[in-house]
Amino acid sequence: MKMIAMLSAVFAFLSLLPQSSGLLIKSHWSHVRMSTVPPERIDGRRGGEVILLCSASGSPAPSVAWYKDGLFVSHQDWEVEEGGNSLGETVARLVLPCLTDDDAGLYECRARAGEHETTSTTEVHVVAAEVERGRCLVPGRPVIGSWRPMYLVEMGDTARLPCRIQSGVSAVEVSWTNSAGAADNNDVRLVVQQNGDLVINDIQFQDMGQYTCTATGPGGSDSVHTFVYPLAPDRNSLN
Repeated sequence: MKMIAMLSAVFAFLSLLPQSSGLLIKSHWSHVRMSTVPPERIDGRRGGEVILLCSASGSPAPSVAWYKDGLFVSHQDWEVEEGGNSLGETVARLVLPCLTDDDAGLYECRARAGEHETTSTTEVHVVAAEVERGRCLVPGRPVIGSWRPMYLVEMGDTARLPCRIQSGVSAVEVSWTNSAGAADNNDVRLVVQQNGDLVINDIQFQDMGQYTCTATGPGGSDSVHTFVYPLAPDRNSLN
């Protein structure tokens, strides 16, 4: 039943693609559009927390990242290089804990797929707290800032499943699991890279399924899921 639900999610995702695209995955054809965007304005209490979340879908599977006043917010590079033979949705999440006046500004979510780019902006305002608090402590729990909930890629290609950690928490360990346990256990095609990404070389149909990335730090853990669907390279449609 779980696999049926996942496959239903794949077809639901494909139904959201531009009608003119069909189900084509071509290296010379690309598109990108926002799937989820935050409000145009967010008011956060001083000392409180704001979470900015955006997502984009496209072909190739897009790279999505947050910028503040034109500069990368995260100290780590969330850019993900992607080939043309893929479709997917990518999420970028930015957590702003212990808000100060310095956190106020214009935040921009940029999504890029191939040569195409789209953006969404949110203005964050920091307002006075109703009740004065003591010293705010930044949570020690790691935050996964970028991942792909849905990822379709042609068989034989290299699949990259991002799992980028928002900076600010030290000693974070990243692990990937699937239905068989540790995703990179006893399979040299699967490699967990230093930046947290899971790379699947020469992906095959039997690699289909849900993959879970877990980031564990001194203050707790965070997990996200990616459903991977390999497509036959000699077919341009799932029909």
